[in-house]
Amino acid sequence: MAKLVWQSAREHAQDVLDNYWDGRFPVKIAAISKAMGIMPYQASLSTELSGMIVKKPNEQARAYVEKSETETRRRFTLAHELGHYVERVDVSDDNDFSFVERREPGRYDLHEFYADEFAGALLMPEKPFMDMLHEGRSLIDIAARFGVSLDAARKRRERLKKNPPEKD
Repeated sequence: MAKLVWQSAREHAQDVLDNYWDGRFPVKIAAISKAMGIMPYQASLSTELSGMIVKKPNEQARAYVEKSETETRRRFTLAHELGHYVERVDVSDDNDFSFVERREPGRYDLHEFYADEFAGALLMPEKPFMDMLHEGRSLIDIAARFGVSLDAARKRRERLKKNPPEKD
């Protein structure tokens, strides 16, 4: 049976957590990015961009986030760009591929959905996130614990309620 986009994104995020995360919060997304061979940079991007990832043949991938945005937004954008990278690696037979992916407002397709779902699952791992919800913690507390914006925590809660974790 084929996996749905959100299932694939969550599984890939869990794989990254299993292989690169130190288990502490907030998830150190820049350190994970570097460990995966993607150099993160803060830069002044054109006004319509929040982030982009560039991968050229025989070169290390580079992820750029808009330096004027809030730390929580930069963290989510970096995780989002990492999601694009992971999705490309998953569908590519070789690592000598090339692409440029930009996070632009108003453009939302299945690749953007995948990257957003991946970023949410990476920065707000399912079990600790759901545990905090079940404890009755406020979304403000949850967002602070995971180092994300209130909007990101709200969206994660919404998506987990719509597509709850599968029981083992």
